[in-house]
Amino acid sequence: MNINIVNSKNKEVGKFDLDFDDNLEINRNAISQVVKWQLSKRRSGSASTKNRALVNASNKKPFKQKGTGNARAGSRTSPIWRGGGVIFGPQTKDWSINVPKKIRKLALLHSLLYKIQQETITVVDSIDLKSHKTKDLIGLLKPFNLNDKTLIISDIDNENINLASRNINKLKLIKSAGVNVYDLLNYKSILIDKETLTALIERLNK
Repeated sequence: MNINIVNSKNKEVGKFDLDFDDNLEINRNAISQVVKWQLSKRRSGSASTKNRALVNASNKKPFKQKGTGNARAGSRTSPIWRGGGVIFGPQTKDWSINVPKKIRKLALLHSLLYKIQQETITVVDSIDLKSHKTKDLIGLLKPFNLNDKTLIISDIDNENINLASRNINKLKLIKSAGVNVYDLLNYKSILIDKETLTALIERLNK
């Protein structure tokens, strides 16, 4: 499996050789598991309501059992009373699930290969920006004809890119250590430099 390497003008300058078969079947089950794992970790699980045991109220019987004409009542914490407990309300819960490390690694690799098969990854020889202006970064990205929702992956320490990317909607800049399955699938276009892709592939093949 090969992918083109282009320069800043989107002209091909070489090939990046991936030691994988072009007809490799993507493990969608592993990818699905990891996406669910990532999304479940984002859920705080902090929604909570008070049941009748947690409501702060007196346990004294509101009124006598007979003779009032009212339905009998034993406590003001009853869910049918105003200010009483909530029936079957949400409680604090841990939504996280466990996914083996090997599955997470496999899913990340196959997500990357899937994006390569879909030709939505652009590999450049280097990413360099001389100023911190947003319009200069937009000009740098323009030749690549990227989708509005773009993920830039680069381990190059360039503060100009960090500053310029902040004002662009639907653009995210991360390092190879932060690459994850959800981001790879969520962003329509991915721009990565050759050195960063090399480091990422080496990490996934360990």
